[in-house]
Amino acid sequence: MGKNHKHLKRLKSEKAKIKLKITKTKHLPKGLNVTDTSFKIKKILIREQFKQHDEMEILSKRKLNVKDLLLRLQHHNSTVRQDAIKELKEILSGHTIKLLNSQFGSLLQGICALSLDKEKDIRHNSLKVLSLILGPISNDQLNPYCDILISYLRCAMTHIDSHIKEDALLFLDVLVQNCNNILARNSYKILPNFLDMISKLHTEMKPGRQLVTTLNSKNTNIKWRIKVLERLATMFNSIVTYFKFQQTINLDENIKVINVNKNIRYVPIYMKTNIQNYEIDFEKFNNLEQNNIDNSLNADKLMKHVELLMPLILESWIEVCPNDKNVENSTLLISTEALELLKSIVEIIQLIIECIDILHTECDVNMKFWFKNNFENSYMKNLFLKFPYNKLNAVGNFLSSLRNKKRQQDFSMDESYDVCLGYNLGICQIYVWFTSIQRDDKIMPKLNKNYCIYVIKYLNEKLENWSDTNNVALPQLIKLLRILFLKASKIWYKNHFDLSKTLQLIVNICCNQFKKEIQLQLFSVISDIMLDHTLHELHRENAFKKFISTLPNFLLKSKIHENTIQIINKIVLRYRDWIQNELVINYKDIIENAKKIEIIGSKDDKKSRLMICNLFYFMNTQIFY
Repeated sequence: MGKNHKHLKRLKSEKAKIKLKITKTKHLPKGLNVTDTSFKIKKILIREQFKQHDEMEILSKRKLNVKDLLLRLQHHNSTVRQDAIKELKEILSGHTIKLLNSQFGSLLQGICALSLDKEKDIRHNSLKVLSLILGPISNDQLNPYCDILISYLRCAMTHIDSHIKEDALLFLDVLVQNCNNILARNSYKILPNFLDMISKLHTEMKPGRQLVTTLNSKNTNIKWRIKVLERLATMFNSIVTYFKFQQTINLDENIKVINVNKNIRYVPIYMKTNIQNYEIDFEKFNNLEQNNIDNSLNADKLMKHVELLMPLILESWIEVCPNDKNVENSTLLISTEALELLKSIVEIIQLIIECIDILHTECDVNMKFWFKNNFENSYMKNLFLKFPYNKLNAVGNFLSSLRNKKRQQDFSMDESYDVCLGYNLGICQIYVWFTSIQRDDKIMPKLNKNYCIYVIKYLNEKLENWSDTNNVALPQLIKLLRILFLKASKIWYKNHFDLSKTLQLIVNICCNQFKKEIQLQLFSVISDIMLDHTLHELHRENAFKKFISTLPNFLLKSKIHENTIQIINKIVLRYRDWIQNELVINYKDIIENAKKIEIIGSKDDKKSRLMICNLFYFMNTQIFY
């Protein structure tokens, strides 16, 4: 035994423990402790795979129909939702939307809801599917569902998640491509959301808005504003297109109103009206008309949006525009980001001007003068006075891109390439539009001589050096010339500004056979000048008279456009004395050439040729049949 008596201590501790009472073990009755192996088993079946579908029903690769896939779009698992979208995309790619008309509403609702999904891939795939759905559907068919599209778009644009808000611009792109009219009709709902994406409201003490910082670290302030303003430009483009379409409809429909009372016992059936037996609820019609007026972008609503928008876009430009233009007539070099922002800003202001030109008659105040009074000074200070702009290393980049396509000796013709030409012409066009506005009191506005000379010098220089590489900016050039000659020329002549040199340059280009693309566009401008009887100052110019006398030369060419023939016929009626001599000299040649000349755009070739021959009715009273 050890000295420490460990064994005795252990025994003592064991005796001190509580002893459990031992009971007699109870056993189960006989037979209950035996495992029964007589149970039956069944296979586990996945119901969807063994459903009996109609032979005409559209199914995916996994034998799921559209209804099953729509249910899976709401599944909590992102993988299930992603697979459902892919299968819907396969179905829509292989079948026309006519087969899905019965489920179009639920399909549109389910896909639009995924534009708010937290997964980026699901959002992007849902927009691809949405484009497939909207593509073959007309605007009339989409009208009952426009609230679904606009509501989800607005939810995405105002979402708390910055990534969903950014993808809302992609959602807008899909709607612009497929349902422009619906977007334009609901633009009064969407325009405030555009402002929220780049700005926030001031305090109640200080009305208006101020620019906000970027969404996240991936996008700088400039990049995010460029994205938003690009879509805003497309929105205004949709609005202008819709307004113009409505104008053409109103011009085409000759609506005749017949006031019916107790004394009227007949309706004149010889009038060109569609007469049918129809009971009209005038009270209901008036309410409907009032609702349509309230729920559209009218002049007053546009003025409210423009009043908030214009300061924001000009402030955005101030942040990126360099301030180092010290020499007059020098080119201000700007970065690539600044160039993209300039493109959107110029386009937005031009589209706002087009909207004002269309809607100004609906407003109680002079809408044009309101815009001029509020924004001309800030526009001149921030945009106009610093033009012309050009991109940093623009010429070098352009030449390097053409190095593999052109020989070294051809590079000299491209050294004058101006990547900002279209935007500079747009800036001039906006300024000229401001000069064309006259007050209601008909007081002739006084123009800034230096600014007008600056614009004319720039325009004349570009017309003298115009080349085929500049045809990208041709639409902007035509806009500028139309505003200058057709709207602002009277005020410019009253302020003693001569436009004869510019007119002569246009005439020279029209007579140049090698510049066919710009020639056709400029001919339409001169044609409008000819047909506007109020432009007396332009009609007195020698360049104008000489051009009219050369018009018979167009009838001696191998090709001529139908519009040109019609314009020459109108010119003969108004300016017979100026054109008669050339017609008489080339009488036989024109008659012979009329038999073989190629007429472009003619619906009735024989009628067009007779129109050429009958020009000489004013000389010898002979009519060709």
